[in-house]
Amino acid sequence: MPVEIDITQRLSTIADATLEIVAADGIDGVSIRAVAKRIGGSTTLVTNYLPTREALLLNAIEHAIQAWGQELGQSIEGSAGRERLAAVARWACSTTGNDQVLRRLFMEILGRGGPESASVQALRRDSRISRDLLAGAAGDAGAADPAFAADILHLVLRGFYVSSLEDPERWNSDRVGPLIDRLVGLLTAPPD
Repeated sequence: MPVEIDITQRLSTIADATLEIVAADGIDGVSIRAVAKRIGGSTTLVTNYLPTREALLLNAIEHAIQAWGQELGQSIEGSAGRERLAAVARWACSTTGNDQVLRRLFMEILGRGGPESASVQALRRDSRISRDLLAGAAGDAGAADPAFAADILHLVLRGFYVSSLEDPERWNSDRVGPLIDRLVGLLTAPPD
């Protein structure tokens, strides 16, 4: 009787191994062979699910985005108005767990990939979803111009991603959280 394989779990294991390689060796260390070695199997164990290096990277991105969606949902649960917008923005400037590794991976993919790359397209979709989430939260928070507030927050947060890679000791969650709270206050303040 054949062994039943949980495909979702296998893809998750492959995504975790891919991120471990990125953390240790950078994006250039990612290969089907390196991932197979990391999970203790043959290359066929990987290629049965993800036949190319691009597919490995896309799998890691998709798993990260899915996990982030769950984390965000927990972070904003029960919050409303200005506090919800602040919670979304504070969550986006986290520097815990795999956040730094993922940002490094994303920056490298964006810098190297062409617009037709499935990984670049996945990152673009996530970016647009994040910006739209900020707009919805800004509207709920009573911002006079929710689209403007979302654009400003989106650009500030994307800038934070780069800054947190350049100087992680200085630009971390603890330092940026109060700045984000203040910015949210300014963007949602009633007009004079």
